[in-house]
Amino acid sequence: MLNKEIHLFNAPAKSKATLAVSFAFPNTYEIGMSSLGYQLVWWLLEQDPDTAVSRVFTDCQEDGWLNADLAGFTLSWELDYINVLSILKEMSVAPLSQSRNNGDPIVFGGGPVLTANPEPYAEIFDVILLGDAEVTIPAFLNACKETRHMQDRLQRLEAIAQTPGLYVPQFYAYKADKAGPLQSVFATSELVPKELVKQTYTAPEDYIAHSLMLAPDTTFGDTFLIEVVRSCPQECRFCLASYLTRPFRAASVDNLIATIDSALPYTKKIGLLGPSITEHPQFDRLAGELMKRPEIQISVPSVRADSLNPLIVEMIKKLNQKSVTIAIESGSERLRAIMKKNLTEEEILQAVNLLHAGGIKNIKFYSIVGLPGEEQKDLEETVRLMTQLKKAYKQMHFVLGVSSFVPKAQTPFQWSGRDRKSGDKAEFLRKSLSRIGIEVRPESHNWSDIQAVLARGDRRLTPIMLSVADNGGKLGAWRKAFRQAPDGCPDQDFYAFRNIPHDETLPWSHITQAAKGQMLLKHNLDALQRS
Repeated sequence: MLNKEIHLFNAPAKSKATLAVSFAFPNTYEIGMSSLGYQLVWWLLEQDPDTAVSRVFTDCQEDGWLNADLAGFTLSWELDYINVLSILKEMSVAPLSQSRNNGDPIVFGGGPVLTANPEPYAEIFDVILLGDAEVTIPAFLNACKETRHMQDRLQRLEAIAQTPGLYVPQFYAYKADKAGPLQSVFATSELVPKELVKQTYTAPEDYIAHSLMLAPDTTFGDTFLIEVVRSCPQECRFCLASYLTRPFRAASVDNLIATIDSALPYTKKIGLLGPSITEHPQFDRLAGELMKRPEIQISVPSVRADSLNPLIVEMIKKLNQKSVTIAIESGSERLRAIMKKNLTEEEILQAVNLLHAGGIKNIKFYSIVGLPGEEQKDLEETVRLMTQLKKAYKQMHFVLGVSSFVPKAQTPFQWSGRDRKSGDKAEFLRKSLSRIGIEVRPESHNWSDIQAVLARGDRRLTPIMLSVADNGGKLGAWRKAFRQAPDGCPDQDFYAFRNIPHDETLPWSHITQAAKGQMLLKHNLDALQRS
């Protein structure tokens, strides 16, 4: 796999590298190298002349990975923590930070899961990087170099913790009611910040995040990935991508085109990335420039229905994308208003009509069941809307992907619990729509329950998580671990299903600035008012 890669840019020469870094994506090579985020962090590490970087995946590794000064992980899916523990075991590194010795590598981690709520994983990592990698990776490397003379591990970590955006969980603790809500989260050292601030990258005008290599044995093996926008201006209230990566930033069209042109000698397939790329303020211009290059084939992720226009549809068709994905979340106008989707039924109908007129025959819709405030009539509205579309466009192929709401830390819906009837609701949509020829693809609501536990969890989950990892990681292992949980550990319902009072201390409160907390609360109260 590794020997088939095509490197698009030259890495700097490393004649005197003094810091050995093992950098892991805790899943397979195919999944890891399909992640632009992983490639970006690898490149940021690789560009430092003092570091020698070895990539690590669950099914392959680069030479030197077992002998590291720093062991890093990017975590984009909660349940990948099990693979983090497996990799540490192979490296002969203790699973918990407090058990490591002075000679052990510093274990660091980053990514959306850890930036949103690091607390369930806090005892695994020595250092957690909060925010954009373009800021935190150079800062972390500099801190490690400046402290490498320190022999005492705790003293070194305490010094590293003084760098903005570098969270060292060992110097923070909590008080809690027994198996109940947290009372407080606080720093245990006077040298570390009481509250942490997520770091945001202010990019120079010529900056573009893009693929650094093509990896044939991956999902996007011959596709050049390029970030068009970061974050989303709509800020739907359930959406972690919107609130975690604020503010919304759009790349320069001139630089996007120049970067794409630089990749064309290697591949004609281009993947445009971002939570809502068609909301780039100059997307029409970008589309026009791309159509001047008819030899390329583009892939576009989910697009907002209200941003589609004839030019964008023409680009999609002309540059060989066969299908389009639209996230409607619900067919109910009432529920879309609660979640702040800012999308009318008229705009959805107009988007489908534009795609049909443009010759696009395949549309995948995304929907979510179990959202706060949802009622049976909202599900019936989804069935009605999809039925109306199918009757109007009989020759088009519609797929409805159905996920269930998982509350995410640092979003306005972080206080809302899971809906126990999510599975039944997804099945209602499947039965209602499959009979009229619409393919419905529901996700596993049982695994979404576990995802919610980790998304809103705290450090009391550590023995649960270790037990699950030791017993195979399946659903049965989670049930067993909760049944055998030690005193003081809340049950699954506490983390996943209950509605959290607004005045309760959240596990991630010390990494959420007060102004952002107030903004999230304002959104939550507005949603409750509309319910």
